[in-house]
Parts: sequence; C-alpha cells; structure tokens
Amino acid sequence: MEWKKLLTQTRLGNEENAPKAFDDYYISPFERDYERIVSSAAFRRLQDKTQVFPLSKSDFVRTRLTHSIEVSTIAKQLGIMCFQNTASHRQLSIDCQDDEKLRSQRVGDIEAILSCAGLLHDLGNPPFGHVGEEIIREWFKDNLKKIYPLKSDDEKPVSDLLDKKQIADLENFEGNAQAFRILAKARYQSEVNLPFSIISALIKYPTRCDEIGEASIRHKIGCYQAEQSIFLQIAEEVGTNNADGTVIRHPLAYLVEAADDIAYMTADLEDAVKSGIVSVGDLLCFFNDTYEQLGEKYKESQQHIDRTKEIIDKLDSLNKAENDKTKVMSQWGTYLRRWLMYVVCWRFSRSYDSILQGTFDHDLFYDNNHSLTVKMLKKAMAKFVFDSRVITEPEVSAQVILNFLLDKFVPAVVRSDGYGAMTTQDKKVITLVSANYIDDYFKAKESDGITDESELLYRRILIATDFISGMTDGYAKTLYKKMSGLE
Repeated sequence: MEWKKLLTQTRLGNEENAPKAFDDYYISPFERDYERIVSSAAFRRLQDKTQVFPLSKSDFVRTRLTHSIEVSTIAKQLGIMCFQNTASHRQLSIDCQDDEKLRSQRVGDIEAILSCAGLLHDLGNPPFGHVGEEIIREWFKDNLKKIYPLKSDDEKPVSDLLDKKQIADLENFEGNAQAFRILAKARYQSEVNLPFSIISALIKYPTRCDEIGEASIRHKIGCYQAEQSIFLQIAEEVGTNNADGTVIRHPLAYLVEAADDIAYMTADLEDAVKSGIVSVGDLLCFFNDTYEQLGEKYKESQQHIDRTKEIIDKLDSLNKAENDKTKVMSQWGTYLRRWLMYVVCWRFSRSYDSILQGTFDHDLFYDNNHSLTVKMLKKAMAKFVFDSRVITEPEVSAQVILNFLLDKFVPAVVRSDGYGAMTTQDKKVITLVSANYIDDYFKAKESDGITDESELLYRRILIATDFISGMTDGYAKTLYKKMSGLE
C-alpha cells in the first residue's frame, strides 16, 4: 500500500468550489470533514444511543456520542504517537522521508483522518447497544421464512425469494457495515460526502458475507451486497484491493480499532463503579485472582506478568489514598489508557511492514507487554458489566421493542412499491417510515437500474433496517409505545 493513495481526498459526490477568499485562511480538507461530521444528524443521534447501559436515565454514564468523542481523541493521539515518534528503533516511513514539508502534511492528514474515523466508528450501531445488533440478526434468522408478499395463494416466503448472500447480509447485520452503508449514500447526496481515505479507515472488517472467516479482522461483515460496488471502488482508489478480489485493511483502521478498545475497556469499568454495579474492592479481588490464573500462561514472559501487576498495584494504591471511588477510577483509567496506548503504538511500529503488506491478522494488543492486562480487563467486563442484572433486565425490554418494530416494518416494506398486496396495517405503518429512507431506495433503483425482483425485495428490506437501526433509544421506545397502544 502507498500513502499517497491511502490518504486520497477522492469522494463519492462532487464538491462545490469554495470562494477563493477562503484560501487566505487555509484549513485541511480533512479538518473540514470533522466539522461536517459533528454537524450531521446521524452523528447527533448518537447522544441518545446506548453505549453499555440500555435505556439508562443516568447522566454520568457514557452514551454512544461521548464514547465516540473519546475514541476520536484517542485515535488522533495514537496517530501523533506513531507518526511523530522518537523511538530509537524506527521512524515510520510514509513515502516522503526526504521531503519534510510533505511528511508534515501527511502526518497532519493522518491525525485528522483518525479523528474523523473515531467519531464515525459507531455511526451504524442500532439502538440499545450491541444487544440491538444481536436482536436484529436473530429476528431475521427466525422470521424471513414467515413473511409472505401476499401476491397469490401459493406464493413463497421471503426466505425463498432472496439469494443466499442477501439472506446472509440480513442474518449478519453489523453496525460497521451499516455505517459504511450510511456513508455510501453520499452518492445520492443523502449523507455526508467524505473522502475514501476516511471511509476506508473506518472499515473494521474488510469482508463481505461470503468471506467471513476465523481471522479477527474477518469474523464479521463490513459491507452489504447493496454497497459492494462502492466497497470495491473505494478499495481500488485507496489501494487496499488484492489481486484475488479481496480487500485488506487500511493501516489506520488498526489504530481506530485500538482506540475503540482502549476507550471501552477503561471507561466501561469506570461507569460500572459509578453506577454501583461493582466496587473497587471487588475489582481488585477479581484482578488479583485473574492475574494468578492467567499468569500461568504467561510465565515464560516475566515482563508481561510484571506490567499487569503494576496496573493492579496502581489501582490498589489509588484506592487506599482516595475515598472518592469515582476519582479513583478516573485517575486509574488515565494511567491505564496511557500504557495501553503505548503498547498499541509499539505493536503498530513493530508490525508496520506486515500491516502495509496486508498480512497482519491480529489486533494491536497482540503479543505486547499488556496482552495479559487486556485479557484481564475483558474478563472483568464480562463478569461485572455485560452479565450484570442492571444490564440484562433492560436488554429484555430492548428485545421486546425491536422485535415489535421489525414485526411491523419489515412486512410493510416487503409489500411496498407495488410488489404485493399491502394490508391496511401495512399502508399505515409505511407512512411512519422517514421519507429519506424510502427516497434512498428509489434513488438506488433508478441510478443503479435495478429491475430484478429479488434485488428490489432485498433493497426494500434494507429500508426497514436503515430506519430501525437509525433510531435513538428514546425514539424506538416512544414509537413502540404509540404503535402498541401503551401511550
């Protein structure tokens, strides 16, 4: 991969020429993109989307919006650390070592791209956190065979009318693929028109439904069939395409993924303590027990074990010195983040050549001094956060809400556009769908010249997933109450 292509400013839509007077006060195009993102409706909706605590009314736990701002900040800092590093073992090459002015510009572009991608990384996530993704996947697995277009007495269910890839897209619904779908709508002037470099850095899984594998960067989909041509167009322009037709990760996508991991591994435990789900003392007991158990696997690497012990000891010392446990977790989180950021940059630098060649199939916590620490943190979150009663009870509510909405909207869109016989309820339900999602369907139908009934059926179902996944937690809950007669 070449940085000249990786940092391309090519976009899906045409840009209006700015007045020449604006040249007097230059600002990077990528910095202007940052302003566009924070001003967009899709980004603002993240303020009422769950990060970890579904339907939480607390004002101090993270939402998707605050989490995304944290990820953006960490991602930009990782860019600074990696590409302005003073480490003795290497300064990372970005194809312009002899041109200091060009190098400085590219480093600035890298930092801005990372900042933008951090803001966008959760753009496609549905309401109610990751459980929302699971609910949507399970609904399609259970219900495609139960929906009929009502065209004739001997008709087939939707599951028999779609091809395997279309069904796989729906049954593997993924927030990252949905984010890509949202941004790809810029070709219809429907969304923010961002450069391919930012979009590519956002693609965590450069994988289509028929390419899902065991590798950590390919175990989920990052692109639906509906956007496949755009996906490949971007890969061609950015230089992340392989001769065999597969797409590899943009190097900056590794740093965005690491920033996301660092943000949630530190912040979610802090929020858990603030919410009273777990005490600092309970965490310390768990950390020490887990350290002893996991340490056996790392006994050949004493440095790994020692670094994790330092993290535990730091929390213990802060807990003894400070009565305010919120401050304890905040201070410890800052200390922990710095170390995790350090080892991420170390691994990125050490694996830089294989990352540029597209052969690095791990995350950036692979085989570094805090690999054990990361395993310990993830085990703590599984025990105290994800499986806690405070989380699981609202998740049951989320399942009721999303299943109800999918039950109503998917059959309605299936039978829309003159395809089947819409029921009276279908006609009323379809009026509740935001007009922009329906407009996007007709724009795609016209611009892509789609006439195949199976493809059009698939695209209509995406109207429902677009609409529902774009909802905030509050809107989904309110709409459910109104439609079910509870309000």
